[in-house]
Amino acid sequence: MSSPTPHDVRVGKGPMPEQSPVELLHAEYELLHRRRPSALTPDQRRSLAFFDAELASLRTGKSPANVPRDVAGWVRNLFALESFVRSEGRLPRENRRLPGGAISTEERQRAHSVRAQRRAFAAGCLCTYQARRLLCIPEFSFHPLKDKWQANCAAYAQFTATHGDAPKLRSADPSERTLAGWAAKTRLAYRVDKLSPSRVETLTGLDFWTWGTRDLRE
Repeated sequence: MSSPTPHDVRVGKGPMPEQSPVELLHAEYELLHRRRPSALTPDQRRSLAFFDAELASLRTGKSPANVPRDVAGWVRNLFALESFVRSEGRLPRENRRLPGGAISTEERQRAHSVRAQRRAFAAGCLCTYQARRLLCIPEFSFHPLKDKWQANCAAYAQFTATHGDAPKLRSADPSERTLAGWAAKTRLAYRVDKLSPSRVETLTGLDFWTWGTRDLRE
């Protein structure tokens, strides 16, 4: 999930920088710390363990000795992933079609970490703080393919609303050709029954969307 672009908002007489997603999350868990332990749910207590470990690591620059190994390891991997994203301006890749050596050992490790977190989320093994903290990392998603499909669908709808027509494969505009290519691949998936009913329903409701012939032999 991408972080919003920082900008100044005026409070009183001077500008005040908008808080980042991480700062907002930390402020929320600082408030949770003030509640009686007996009033907390198991998920909240688990979440506070990760929150406390992260803040302690930020203050000292190393994992506190009294932090459980799994919590400390998760925080270290979180910081390593954030450092990679800040340095490279993107999430780590794991494209096996790239030539050997194109992806560094560090990037492969970070990509493995991302994949592991997605699996843990799908299995219900992450506490709320872990899931929300990961989503503070720019472009991080637990469902990247689903999010990409929805983004393409939204872009297609925006294009037709702006241009009054469907995108063309032979357009001089690369972004229009990309949208047209996505639409063509989506229609192919429909023809071979590899498109979910919910996606079929969504696309059918779009302006200027056509399916063509479902059975290529017809």
